[in-house]
Amino acid sequence: MRKGWIFLAAVAMAAASACGSDSTGPGGSGPPVATNQVSVGNDFFNAPNIVVPAGTTVTWTWSVSATDHNVTFSDASSGDKTAGATYSRQFNTAGTFSYHCTLHAGMTGSVLVQ
Repeated sequence: MRKGWIFLAAVAMAAASACGSDSTGPGGSGPPVATNQVSVGNDFFNAPNIVVPAGTTVTWTWSVSATDHNVTFSDASSGDKTAGATYSRQFNTAGTFSYHCTLHAGMTGSVLVQ
């Protein structure tokens, strides 16, 4: 019985540590998250680092309170938007596509396409 409680305690601690910090939230730079949606807030992308299969369209959505921001890739494609807007881009080839906001230093992210 004691081994069972130790196992449950270990599982609970692992779950708590995994949930304890949102490394992909505002200002985070954690591992890629499997999603095709990125929120744009005031000076952050949430989740900034994502992973998607080839052929996926990723959509960035500006919060209704967000100031002007953009999503700019190294190939110069860009979405300059304001509060409440969206920008979408389809990723057809595998690779890592880094992006940033040219207006706000530190607003960075990446799309890992598998």
